Amino acid sequence: MKKFFLQYSTTVGLTAILLLVILMLAARYGLLPLTPWTQYFAAQTPVNVTVVPIGTMNKSVPIVGTGSIESPTSVPITSEFSGRISEVYVAEGQAVKAGQPLVKLFGSAEPSTGSAINPPANQNPGKSPQAQTNYDNALKEYNRDQKLYEQGAIPRRQVDNSAARLQALQESVTNAQDTVHSPPTTAMSNGFATISASINGTVTSLSAAVEKAVQTGQQLMVLDSGEVQVVIPIEQNDLYLVHLGTPATIEVSGQTMLGQVVSIYPELGINNIPSFRTHIKVTNDTGGLLKIGMSVTVHINTGKSATVLVIPRTAVFQDDQGLNYIYLADKGKAIRQQISPGEPIGDLMEMTATLPEQAMVITSSVNDIKNGDAIVISN
Repeated sequence: MKKFFLQYSTTVGLTAILLLVILMLAARYGLLPLTPWTQYFAAQTPVNVTVVPIGTMNKSVPIVGTGSIESPTSVPITSEFSGRISEVYVAEGQAVKAGQPLVKLFGSAEPSTGSAINPPANQNPGKSPQAQTNYDNALKEYNRDQKLYEQGAIPRRQVDNSAARLQALQESVTNAQDTVHSPPTTAMSNGFATISASINGTVTSLSAAVEKAVQTGQQLMVLDSGEVQVVIPIEQNDLYLVHLGTPATIEVSGQTMLGQVVSIYPELGINNIPSFRTHIKVTNDTGGLLKIGMSVTVHINTGKSATVLVIPRTAVFQDDQGLNYIYLADKGKAIRQQISPGEPIGDLMEMTATLPEQAMVITSSVNDIKNGDAIVISN
C-alpha cells in the first residue's frame, strides 16, 4: 500500500491541483451555484472596475400622441345644372391643374349663373370655402370669448389666444385667394357643358360616373389643394402648454419632420368630454411623404421639463430573456440589479426604476463579471 502511494503520489497531487483550478475557474465565471464555498474561490480574483454615481438631468416633457394627416383646403366640384354625365375625364386620386376638364354634362336646362364652387354668402369669389369657414368659426369664438372675459368667466390669456388664432386664419383666407382660381366660364355646345378644375389639386370623393343623372348643385367630386396638416387632439389640461407657433416634430416611416401649431379648435368627444383639435403645419415635408389619411406620431414641445435619473448607457446589459440589468458596487462586490430603462438621452439612459440612494453604478467589464464577484474600484 505504501509502495502504491509513493508510486502514484505525484499523479494524485497533480490531479488535485488541476481539479482545484477547474473549480476556481468554474466559480469565477458563474458555472457553479453561488454558495459560500464557491464565493470563496470567486473572491480570489477581484475584477478592476470603474464606477459612477447615479446622475440627474432636466428632460423636456412633450405632449406625445397619434395624429392624422388632413387637408386644410378642399374645394367641392358641383354640377351647375340638372342633366346627365356623358364623360368623366379624371379618376380618384388623380392630380389635376386649374382649368383642366373634369366632367362633361348633357344638360336638360340652361346652366345657372353660379360657378362650380358654391361659396358661402359672406365669401368673395376666389376664396377657399374651407378657409373662409374656419375664419368665420374663429370670429364667432373670439366674440364669445370676449363676452365671457368681460363677465369674468375666463382669463385674458384665452381671449388673446382667440385673437391670435383669428389673425392667423385671416391671413390664410387672404393667402387662399392666391391659390384658389375662379372657375372658367362653362362652354355650352348643343346642350353639352364641360366643368373644369378651379384649383390645382387632387381628386377625392369622386362620385361622378358616365350616364349618371345629376341635379343642380349636386357634388361630383372634391379637389384637395395638396397641402397637408397634422391634426392631433389634446386634452384641456394640456391646452395652456400649447399655443400658436408651438414647435412640434412628426415621426413617420422612420423619418422626423418639423412643424408648428397653426390653429386649435375645441370639439366634444365621447361622453361629451371636450378635446382640442390641434392643427400643425409641416415645414419640411420636401419628399411628399405625408399623405391624407395617414397616422403619424406627434411630439409637441411644451417647454416643460422634469428632473430624471440617468446613468451611462454602457452600464446597461441584457440577459438571454431580454431583461435589463446593471451592477452596483456594494462593499467590494458586484451586485446585479434589474432595471426598467427609459429613453436614451445621448450617451446616457433615463432610469425609471428606484435605486438605493448614493448607489455607485459599475460602468466597465459589465459583460465579464457575475453577481457577487469581488471587485476593485479603479480611480
